[in-house]
Amino acid sequence: MNLSQIQAFITIADTGSVSEAARQLDCNRTKLSMAIKALEKDLDIELFIRSGNQLTLSEAGKAIYKDGQSLLVTEARIRQTCLQASGEFNAEIWIARDDSLPDEKWQAFAHRLNHRFPATAFNIVLASCGDLANLVATGQVDFAFGVDYERIDDPHITYQPLGKIRMMSVCKANHPLSKLRRVSNEELRNSMQAVMVYLNEKDNPELKPFSLRHIGFSSFDYILTTILSEDAWGVLPEPLIRHHLRQQSLAVIKHTYGLTQEDYCMFTSSGKAEHPGMTWLADKLNEYLFDF
Repeated sequence: MNLSQIQAFITIADTGSVSEAARQLDCNRTKLSMAIKALEKDLDIELFIRSGNQLTLSEAGKAIYKDGQSLLVTEARIRQTCLQASGEFNAEIWIARDDSLPDEKWQAFAHRLNHRFPATAFNIVLASCGDLANLVATGQVDFAFGVDYERIDDPHITYQPLGKIRMMSVCKANHPLSKLRRVSNEELRNSMQAVMVYLNEKDNPELKPFSLRHIGFSSFDYILTTILSEDAWGVLPEPLIRHHLRQQSLAVIKHTYGLTQEDYCMFTSSGKAEHPGMTWLADKLNEYLFDF
């Protein structure tokens, strides 16, 4: 048994196909099939149930799947530790972030990062909060920051809560919902909702629309613009809308759905050494959220 065989096993289990696994791993399909046969021979058990071109995990395969994932995570951690020990740090870091915090706050953080860590290039991209964990898990970015609606048991991801963020159901100040002393479920469902949508293929029940009529966007800022310009309501993070609430251009809807709290997290690939710039950024975000 070796790590390349474990990698083949995990990837085929995730995709259900040798062909797709070979494409993802950029290797020969025959070589991948031979790796699985060698692993099964070594363990003296069948890991997959074969039906045409489809493969599903056998009971034995299901039993060792988590351990296989853990082995790959440990391998990545060992390699990263060795790179760190040899002084080979990342000269470029990719960061994904949602827009739950004001843009000017992120711009200030970005400028300070560049000044404090001039040897590292920081690339910051905007993403839907529902896609952050997946972007890290698939290696498209190194770190991600944003609202964590649904923490899943994924050994590839480390979640570090940096603070609580209050999510508020709001509408325009002159919206009919703002005039009601108590908003019923029916009234909320019959009003247009601006909702968060994302590309991650995993369903997230907390991001499903509450209203029967809705329009979806990949950013909180687009949701805010729609609420301010259309007869819609939506759920938005307090840091993004505090000044609108103070100016009374937005009103909080009086409904049990009106106020919730979510974790604001840093998402990291398990086994990746934390760059000192990310430690600094996490501390600054924690301090900022503490004020709320």
